Amino acid sequence: MAEIPLISVVIPVKNEALLLEHCLESLRSLAYPADRLEVIVADAQSRDNTREIAERNGARVVENEKQIVVSGRNRGFEHARGELVAFTDADCLFDAQWLANSLKYFEDEKVAGVGGPTLMPQDSTHFEQAVNLLFELAGMIGVTSHRQAFAEAYETFDIPGCNAIYRRKALQEVMPVDEGLLTAEDVWMNEQLRARGYKFIMAPDVIVWHYRRSAPFTFMRQIYRFAIGRFQAGKRKARLLKPLHVAAALTIPLLLALEFALRFIAAMWLYPILVMLFVFDCFFLAFLHTRKLMPSIYFPFVVFIFCCFWSLGAMREMLFPLRDPAGR
Repeated sequence: MAEIPLISVVIPVKNEALLLEHCLESLRSLAYPADRLEVIVADAQSRDNTREIAERNGARVVENEKQIVVSGRNRGFEHARGELVAFTDADCLFDAQWLANSLKYFEDEKVAGVGGPTLMPQDSTHFEQAVNLLFELAGMIGVTSHRQAFAEAYETFDIPGCNAIYRRKALQEVMPVDEGLLTAEDVWMNEQLRARGYKFIMAPDVIVWHYRRSAPFTFMRQIYRFAIGRFQAGKRKARLLKPLHVAAALTIPLLLALEFALRFIAAMWLYPILVMLFVFDCFFLAFLHTRKLMPSIYFPFVVFIFCCFWSLGAMREMLFPLRDPAGR
């Protein structure tokens, strides 16, 4: 690897003008030589001024006609010239040493990719903080690759798609990624790389700040699509589905079974008590972890959204498999 390799940063976008402006400003502030960095924005036919902002900030814009993340990353990679290729999202900001700190981990030729912490920006709303807590707890128990606190670099089976820097030569073996996947394209790609003998490193000094969904509807849509993609990937390779993925998928059937059972034994009066216990337990867990009132109040709602819409997405994919790659 060259002493200062050319790095291509690929960002799939759709109607994300405001977020993209801040993202590209953050990339311009990296402690990395500007002539060794190229930024590629894969635009999914945005209707706002996303393209204009990308070009004004020096990014190269490529077309993403299929309008999903996997096709955006594929199109971006097709145009990338870098020895390393970094994938991220428009709702991310970057530590100044984000790319520079990753280089030492690629001294091992078997390392295909390097990821790191995905932290919560300081100006996140209360709802975003509640969503972030859900991801943080999921990372702590190994359900997601999004980790926020660890002291030393370690080898891992997966790295987060918003903070993922890859060796180009490794990506050439597995890309383009299957564009039938609605989401979880990064999980599937990493699985294919590991099957070829490559490994991944999570590094505490390769840091990205990642905004979470700021409103219930956008969070619902994100989780619904995440579940579809994860179960699509799980049908390709069963080990990509963890027990908690399956447990969350059973939320709606279990809630319906619970209501039926309570009605059958004439004990519907238990339902509000169970709901209050759920709300209290979620609030207590959140407050114990954050010591913040408003995010803790939102947290039971966030957990309920996650469980229900993950269940909806999983059931949709298992019963009526997605045929339109755009998810419409």
